[in-house]
Amino acid sequence: MRTLAVLPSRFQASRFPGKPLAPIAGKPMIQWVFEAAHRAEGVDRVVVATDDDRIATAVRGFGGEAMMTDPALPSGTDRTAAALKALEALGEAFDCVLNIQGDEPAMHPDTVAALVALMRDQPDLPMGTAACAFTHADELFNPNAVKVVVDDQKRALYFSRSPIPYLRNASVFEPDFRPWITPAQLAHFKRHLGLYAYRPTALRAFTKLPPHPLEQMEMLEQLRALAAGIPIGVADTPFLSLGVDVPGDVAAVEALLRERGLAR
Repeated sequence: MRTLAVLPSRFQASRFPGKPLAPIAGKPMIQWVFEAAHRAEGVDRVVVATDDDRIATAVRGFGGEAMMTDPALPSGTDRTAAALKALEALGEAFDCVLNIQGDEPAMHPDTVAALVALMRDQPDLPMGTAACAFTHADELFNPNAVKVVVDDQKRALYFSRSPIPYLRNASVFEPDFRPWITPAQLAHFKRHLGLYAYRPTALRAFTKLPPHPLEQMEMLEQLRALAAGIPIGVADTPFLSLGVDVPGDVAAVEALLRERGLAR
């Protein structure tokens, strides 16, 4: 199976302009993501798909491959599809395409490899993603930590910013069930991570679908796929990855990288 990893990376961000070039423990953010993808077993090629010459110059400066894409593209998924289309026009062929979000500097190579392995081992699976365990009940109530519930075949049933599944107390309903959750129950909650895998045909089909009301309500693009009946496999990983949405998120990411011995 030949796998392409695309890192969509846009310069303009309303809450953090220039985010891909923000320094994270001495490196541009996008370099951390590129290096994780490059080290992942099963990934054959890594391309940063960007809309800005400054990002492309930085990527080429650390030895990466950058591809320019239309600034008007509405999402990272569309940018991923555009990169695949450009490479296919040059005669390249891939069996699997990864979309690894460019604001995930703590993405672990083993997580990327686990997703590649999922797609390799289940050739009928059109789409995949990854999830890790929650370590504390407080995290369940953070809307920036997206939750996913899966079926017995490890396929996604739903993604939400709300804590799912709901834990009902035996006698009353409580919106905040933190006081009652046990470690065994916490193990059933999964935190969705910021990467996806697609078969090329599934990626092209997905980008042709209109946004779905559930997607627009939760602001979670993957709900468009579930609503259209596209199965999404979920690879388990022990490694947390933290996205960077605002400058205040940088400190937590650097702390996680230090914990792994990757930064000082």
